Amino acid sequence: MSERSETIGKITIAPNVLLTIVKFTALQEPGVARLANHASAYNSKPLRGKRSRRNGVAVLVQDGRVQVRVHVIADGTVSARALGENLQRHITNAVEEMVGMPVDAVHVVIDDVESNHRVRRQ
Repeated sequence: MSERSETIGKITIAPNVLLTIVKFTALQEPGVARLANHASAYNSKPLRGKRSRRNGVAVLVQDGRVQVRVHVIADGTVSARALGENLQRHITNAVEEMVGMPVDAVHVVIDDVESNHRVRRQ
């Protein structure tokens, strides 16, 4: 077999693919109870690019580069800082490995902490 070096067609990654990758990666992270019910979709920034959002995840694709904002509810088992850093690293790796698009930023918003442990009042 010979290798082809020329492009034989166009490859398009739908924005929903990026949203799904971010969603599943975030939900697999220890310390995440669930995604929050909202996500700002970079509406306040006057940037050109394709914006998508769904259930706690917003993605902006601009010039073939990705920015992500993910809103999570923590479960209280991991420090908030460690949770945020782990999410940034794992989401970046997942997007870059699965679709080959560079990630410029992953903004993590921890909207709340919910716990299944009852707090005893004294």
